[in-house]
Amino acid sequence: MNGSDEVTYAWHCDQLPPAHLPVRQVYGWVLDARARVVLLRDLGRWNLPGGEPETRDGGDRAATLRREVWEEVQVTLADPVYLGYQSVDGLGAPFAQVRMAARLHRLAERAPDPDKNRIHERHLLPLDRAVELLDWGPSVLPQVAHLTRVVAERWGLHARTGRPLQERHAHGARR
Repeated sequence: MNGSDEVTYAWHCDQLPPAHLPVRQVYGWVLDARARVVLLRDLGRWNLPGGEPETRDGGDRAATLRREVWEEVQVTLADPVYLGYQSVDGLGAPFAQVRMAARLHRLAERAPDPDKNRIHERHLLPLDRAVELLDWGPSVLPQVAHLTRVVAERWGLHARTGRPLQERHAHGARR
């Protein structure tokens, strides 16, 4: 790969993208009550649900996430939280990929994605397995570390075990 073909990713925890960096994607770590992550699989590729901001979202990233997650995997969300953004350079002009976390509110009956007119596979997987299947390399590690903190602080869940933090501590105290 020559220098002009190289793609670089940089994670910016809790920061908003600068005005000059367009947000091309909003993706979400959507977790259920057991801290399992919603992943979709389309044409053999695994991904978090999410997609492009549209005018109808009014610049609201949570609205983009809600719309895209519904369209792709028919999941409704609760309590979306901004995590940060990943700057991407090397795929044309630099851009930002926003990452959010949200709680899974409801799984609905599957329907075709209106953009692609096909039904994506929808899976609920433990965090470690989701990260493995995404296969994003080391650039995902700081995102996951921040996600783990947010899930613990905001929702009281241990992201790797899916247990409530109080239960985990109580269980550890009994040993």
